[in-house]
Amino acid sequence: MTWKHWLIVGGLGVVALIAAVALNLNVPKHSVESVASTVAVDNSDLKVNWGRYQTVDVALTESLNITESGTYHLTGSLDNGQIVVDAGVSEVRLILDNVTIRNADGPAILCYNAENLVIELKGNNVLEDGASYDSSYDEDVEGVIYSKADLALTGEGSLQMVASLSDGIVGKDDVVIRGGKYVIAAKDDGIRGKDSVYITDGEFVISAAGDAIKSTNDTDRGKGFVMIEKGEFDVMATGKGIKTVNNIIIYGGNYNLRTYDDAIHSNNYVGIVGGDILINAGDDGIHADRELIVDGGTIEITRSYEGLEAQAVTINAGEISLTTSDDGINAGGGADNSSQNRVGANPFNADEDCSLTINGGNIYVNAAGDGIDSNGYLIFAGGNVVVDGPTNNGNGALDAGIEISMRGGTVIAVGASGMAENLGANSGVCNLNVYFGTTQAAGTLVEVKDSAGEVVLSHTSAKTFNHMAAGSETLTPGETYTLYLDGAEYQTFTISNVMTTLGNANTNQNMMPGGGRR
Repeated sequence: MTWKHWLIVGGLGVVALIAAVALNLNVPKHSVESVASTVAVDNSDLKVNWGRYQTVDVALTESLNITESGTYHLTGSLDNGQIVVDAGVSEVRLILDNVTIRNADGPAILCYNAENLVIELKGNNVLEDGASYDSSYDEDVEGVIYSKADLALTGEGSLQMVASLSDGIVGKDDVVIRGGKYVIAAKDDGIRGKDSVYITDGEFVISAAGDAIKSTNDTDRGKGFVMIEKGEFDVMATGKGIKTVNNIIIYGGNYNLRTYDDAIHSNNYVGIVGGDILINAGDDGIHADRELIVDGGTIEITRSYEGLEAQAVTINAGEISLTTSDDGINAGGGADNSSQNRVGANPFNADEDCSLTINGGNIYVNAAGDGIDSNGYLIFAGGNVVVDGPTNNGNGALDAGIEISMRGGTVIAVGASGMAENLGANSGVCNLNVYFGTTQAAGTLVEVKDSAGEVVLSHTSAKTFNHMAAGSETLTPGETYTLYLDGAEYQTFTISNVMTTLGNANTNQNMMPGGGRR
């Protein structure tokens, strides 16, 4: 046996040993359900036996004051009036049946006291408040619908709201929406529930100068959350699209979120199980101070500062496409309350508490900053990941403050070589670390083929690049492969170690422009 054969056999032994160690390491398997079980969903409106109450028919001609339990079927209009509910611990249901209410100096519907207030929509309804409120109202009364009791909206009708002073729908406790069509134009927030906003269905068109949907309770355990099961959401917001101080959980629905600030923002946790989410954001696409978990759904971010950001990011499944002016996916510590065009934001150092784990899904990132970045650990354990990274040498397609490890799936990341990182010699999957002798043009087709001519890895770049980090479970130790650029043979190589390096980092450091690095 020649020394070359010994080298290959020895290399294979190292590969097998490292792979066994790496694959036995604990890969985080966090899921949305583990957090969803901690929120206190209010379904008290569903437990009310409305059949025991008499239905009162009211044709509106003047303001109405409701002090007793019951169902009130409202028709007609008020040019300058309101509905007031002050019923103690009673249960009140308002059926809005083609109702129009405008109030020049206060809310259109105001609930001071009730055990539950349910608003059922029939036909087409219009509610509007005034640009200034009478001084007799409490300072915190600032909504077209304002309720100090648990509030539920339901029905198959529609509601058009103009919030001239501040917010559209406000609940000082829980806000539950179980259907209906809503068109809300708000001077500040569209829908605000202090304890929670829980949406099981509905169609929403919200234009807000503040945040579109939010919950604000930061003191009570299990509260301060937004949970959405399904619905249609068309949002334009100067602030944030969906915002909480605690948890955001999305099970489904269709979302078109256009925001100046973050599209989805939690001071704690964001969990996405399903849904089709389209985002155009002036700041982050989806941000969680603590943890972001994606268990499924489709996320397309066409514009953002950073695409997905949290201290810990876990992607278990889903179809994700991100276009960003800074990092595509970022696991970084600390809060982020900044706005667009910030300078030197989040200058985090290596952090043991930061992790970015990809267990599955199809992920594409086109980033001007770092493509996929963790201030701590970056783990690829499954799925298909493609990164068109930065064209400046101040950022990298992949970046980790502590370690990058590949344990499964497929990764192709191209970009500038100045700060380029590879998938690591301690990974459990064979990978390539390629420095190209010249800068490759945008639109270049990169292919890796095995000895039989079968394509193992393939990507057509969106931008110029001179470095590639790529790995796949199909790369086999001892096998020979050929790298092609636009169909032309570039280099043939044999896998003899976990990481195979082609080219020299020093040959192309100055081929691409520099840039700032966070």
